[in-house]
Amino acid sequence: MPSERVSRRRWIRVACFSAHAPQSLLVLLAVLASCPVACASHPPPDVLAATRDVLAGLDEFGALLLGAGLPVEAIPQGHSVSPVQAERLRRYFAIRPYLPQQYAPRFVADELLRYVEQHGQEVSRWDLGRMVQAYCNLFLLRQDGYLAAALTGEPAQCVGPVEVRDDGAGAGAFEIGEFYTRGDGESWRRTDRPNLDKL
Repeated sequence: MPSERVSRRRWIRVACFSAHAPQSLLVLLAVLASCPVACASHPPPDVLAATRDVLAGLDEFGALLLGAGLPVEAIPQGHSVSPVQAERLRRYFAIRPYLPQQYAPRFVADELLRYVEQHGQEVSRWDLGRMVQAYCNLFLLRQDGYLAAALTGEPAQCVGPVEVRDDGAGAGAFEIGEFYTRGDGESWRRTDRPNLDKL
């Protein structure tokens, strides 16, 4: 008794020959089947490869700059940041507009870049990454009246409209340019900026 597989093949053959397709059509189908598919043989160019590679290798300092509004292609490469690079980045941040969420990371980035400038020599990305960590529990008052996480700009609490004062600007007991930390419960207190020389 023929197996089921042999029986199927026979029926396929019978179906093909009973269709009486023109010989030229069968030849054309055979040629098309043997050619590689155009899309498979020529994949589209990987236009975002450079961006993907930069993001894949991003360290703490690079992530801070990205959160501060620096384009991916402008993030400095290499194992250290020189005073010249720091000065250029500070100039870039000084003239570029920013979103409210970018204010706090930009403020922190400016502090670190100023440190590199004043240090007078290259600072390793590893050291800069350690310095970034010193800001992880700190908050800054944004111009829209929100206390925001220093590293991400994520709003934590609205404390009221910001007003211009004789000695700066602020909302209630909070001032723009000062760091705050959350104490027990929901209470906030002002704190000193990290001492980067001791990190």
